[in-house]
Amino acid sequence: MGFQIPRPTANKLSTQADLIFCVDATASMTPCLNGVRDGLFELVDGLQTAANVDFRLRLLAYRDIHPKGCNTPWEDHPFTTSVDEFKSQLSVVQAQGGGDEPESTLDALYRAIHSDWRTSRTHKTIVLLTDADTHARLHHSTYARPDNDVSRVIQDFQTLRHVMLFLVAPQYPTYEALEQAALDADRKVIANWVPKNDLRYSGLSSISWGPLMNMIGQLVSATSIVVAREY
Repeated sequence: MGFQIPRPTANKLSTQADLIFCVDATASMTPCLNGVRDGLFELVDGLQTAANVDFRLRLLAYRDIHPKGCNTPWEDHPFTTSVDEFKSQLSVVQAQGGGDEPESTLDALYRAIHSDWRTSRTHKTIVLLTDADTHARLHHSTYARPDNDVSRVIQDFQTLRHVMLFLVAPQYPTYEALEQAALDADRKVIANWVPKNDLRYSGLSSISWGPLMNMIGQLVSATSIVVAREY
């Protein structure tokens, strides 16, 4: 069932939303990738039926690029306005690669932050879905300067306006730092922490993805109306 968005009672507003989904596609995600996929399908179907929301979708399915020999390619797509195209991109993602437990999550977030967002009347959303910790520094192919730790990602994130960050991840210090930085900069952030232990992916595989994605869709739609009213 698709979600229902709050609608303006007076003049109808044409709202814009750009959404990026950073999906961990390493091998440890095998038990839960189908659930992630189904949840995202439900979310974009809901956006498609929402009135007056002009949205674009971007899939960034990432893998670990830090360990030597880990060269499994990413599925890093540009924004699309087609739900069918987004679904096709997501349908072929396979959980594979990843040499050690930390993944290249900071790199995925850095690429997402530096996307070709629309600038006017647009609410921006980054959704991160991972079962693992992140490498502490950006890979040199992503950012080659010395200030390549989480502070670089935080600083760049804080320059974005009208942005919301969803973290569906284990509660590791780097992700906590991202959450706190978003709060400090008065940016909207929601963290859905999943268990981290020897069976770390069990937390993700047990999530009810439908309700979670429904909540994300509701918030994206409602917030895009707020952004439109500011112009």
